[in-house]
Amino acid sequence: MKFLNTFAFSLLMAFSSGATADAARERDLLVTTDFMLNAGESQSRIIDIQMPEHADHFVMLGFNPVKALSVSCTLHLYGPSNLLLGRYNCADRQVHYFKTPLPASVQYKAHIEVTNSNFTTAQTAFSVINRFKFIASAP
Repeated sequence: MKFLNTFAFSLLMAFSSGATADAARERDLLVTTDFMLNAGESQSRIIDIQMPEHADHFVMLGFNPVKALSVSCTLHLYGPSNLLLGRYNCADRQVHYFKTPLPASVQYKAHIEVTNSNFTTAQTAFSVINRFKFIASAP
């Protein structure tokens, strides 16, 4: 019985330490951009994406939903030398994993364009929350 308890404890520790190691390797960067737009108005902002410490690869981009507010949102992701890496609809809740992880050593920029299509109120205030996920290589 003592062997079984020791085995179960060892197995539990192995799984929990692996989960901790995986979580420690992930680095999320959340960027909130606040807008207040009149009906029919458009606005754009540029965000410099700051790489978290000890990150090696940029692997995922995610968004919160603003479509329910009748707001359209487009995010253009740029790499070095303003090279366009992708265009994403950021009005819906979605996550985009890159087929090949991008190097985290490079400076990235996000250009967010929003349009308020809500004509039932004079102004709409909302926040676009972007999630940028980086990972660190195994030690």
